Amino acid sequence: METLVVLLLSLLSGVIPTAVYALIFWWLDKYEKEPWWLLSAAFFWGAVPAVILSVLAEVLLGNPAAALGPTAAKLIEAGVIAPVVEEVVKGLALAGIFCVARRELDGVLDGVIYGALVGFGFGMTENVFYFLGSYADGGWIDWGAVVLLRATVFGLNHAFFTGLTGAGVGLARLSRSWWQGGLIGIAALGLAILFHAAHNIFSSMAETNPLSLGVTLLADWGGVLLIFVVIRLAWRDERGWISRELAEEVARGVLSQAEFDTALSYRRRLAAQARLMLTHGWSHSRQFGVRLQLATRLAFKKHQLRTLGRELDVQTEIERLRAALREG
Repeated sequence: METLVVLLLSLLSGVIPTAVYALIFWWLDKYEKEPWWLLSAAFFWGAVPAVILSVLAEVLLGNPAAALGPTAAKLIEAGVIAPVVEEVVKGLALAGIFCVARRELDGVLDGVIYGALVGFGFGMTENVFYFLGSYADGGWIDWGAVVLLRATVFGLNHAFFTGLTGAGVGLARLSRSWWQGGLIGIAALGLAILFHAAHNIFSSMAETNPLSLGVTLLADWGGVLLIFVVIRLAWRDERGWISRELAEEVARGVLSQAEFDTALSYRRRLAAQARLMLTHGWSHSRQFGVRLQLATRLAFKKHQLRTLGRELDVQTEIERLRAALREG
């Protein structure tokens, strides 16, 4: 019975904080929400295949390191093998989105969101195993301490690491040169590995040097703050795309001036939909929200066309979105 209780509480301690964090990041994608199926695929990759592949690769690479002795092996596994393997494996999901679903990847913010979802999935599964292991090693006291640290204090770590890679992939998406985009993506992955390695190394030193835990917290939360700065800058850029690209659509008669003004502000969007819900019901509010999403996607596609030139299918998508807005 007690084993069942530990399993249930460990699952809840892994799933509930992850769900809260994931919803916050979903909200942060203010202007054009990413499709649920692709967000779910990113999360699933992190939660299942990425964990399995990482464990297999770390065991395979950790065996030669064991020959160097327990101390050296622990340092190599924590500071080199785990960060490289885990960030590369998680990054495969972002590479897949870039190659297969790049039409859904509009810029830096989208890359951060997809990267964070991969990281949340990975962190959730990893945490559940750590929670179960901590109870087996030290009972409820160790279990509570590990839950506190991994679900709250360090709860954003994997999302932060892979979010860095995602930011690079999103930036690479807007690069005209394939080699320049490739360098940006590799540099972002390298930065994610570096932060991950720093966390692992200083965390492992905390048992003998408590100051190392302070360094870990500073690096991790400084990195999380960096991600939020990137998100804030991305909001500014996306608002600029909407302002520049949709002004022409007002002149074309595709959008009204009132719709343009509403599209520029996330707060106005929410307020307008709330008013429609109160006065005309859920259906009208939802239809207006869909219209704003179409308009935003039109602005983003026009920005892609302006930035990248006549990329395959972008002009067709622009005309389809204009037609849908005219019909609406």
